[in-house]
Amino acid sequence: LTTYAPLVTLTDEEKSFLANETEELCGLVDDFKVLEDKDFSDEVWRFMRRQGFFALKIPKEWGGKGFSTAATSAVLVKLGTASSDLASTVAVPNSLGPGELLVRYGTPEQQKYYLPLLADGTFIPCFGLTGIHSGSDATSLIGSYGVVEERDGEIGVKCTFDKRYITLAPIATVIGLAFKAYDPDNLLPKDHPLYEKEDLGITCALIPRETEGVSVGTRHFPVGEPFQNGPIYGEDVFIPMDWIIGGEKMIGNGWRMLMESLSVGRGISLPVTGASATQAMLLTTSAYSQTREQFGISVSYTHLRAH
Repeated sequence: LTTYAPLVTLTDEEKSFLANETEELCGLVDDFKVLEDKDFSDEVWRFMRRQGFFALKIPKEWGGKGFSTAATSAVLVKLGTASSDLASTVAVPNSLGPGELLVRYGTPEQQKYYLPLLADGTFIPCFGLTGIHSGSDATSLIGSYGVVEERDGEIGVKCTFDKRYITLAPIATVIGLAFKAYDPDNLLPKDHPLYEKEDLGITCALIPRETEGVSVGTRHFPVGEPFQNGPIYGEDVFIPMDWIIGGEKMIGNGWRMLMESLSVGRGISLPVTGASATQAMLLTTSAYSQTREQFGISVSYTHLRAH
């Protein structure tokens, strides 16, 4: 017997958002002007924040849209046909924002504090994974490490990192971070599963931009694209245990967290970029072929006669 996957349909609310807010946002963006100005207008940034474009996947209980993966994909495809930079900007907070990490693994306190502020655009997030040697390879993270230490009577992690090509870094107010953690002095509590292990493994944390030791470098323009992108540096940054996503008990669980969350970016956000680019190119080439003439004849007409 042949089996078929169930048809994916959008809710009325998702269809309305796609037909109204998403369409309006596309109309506000002039892709050529974005390229010239190297940024969106203030109006576009306000609209994205106010209408919840950075919170498509955050549940409604935390002030987000609570949209399905299919709806998020549809929104990103439409945005990408207007501007690839617009799609990239909206995609990051809705994949590895680190909103999804907080929804999946955050402590109740972290969820209560961060998610509403991420949902209404008060906080603009980025996620520091890529390094100068590791690319997006979460297994290496060369140059990104933290050592458990006690400071002023508090146990935390002293972290050093060098991250590159981080989307939204130049404007981010809260930084998600992936690094390798070590505990050479056995400072973790004895009841911790990783007690007496020096190499704790990959760990994910949230760091406010203004934290001492954190600096954001000169903005990048990869392949000339004007979406916000840049490096993040950290030198002996002290990260309290309640900044670890999921708290102290989740230290060393970053590999599983990343593999379960990166799939949204790799499996949804990147493919829809290709889909939207295909649609945009089809529209462009079709229009061009109608207006371009060769020997007084439309290119589209010549092509049709040839076949």
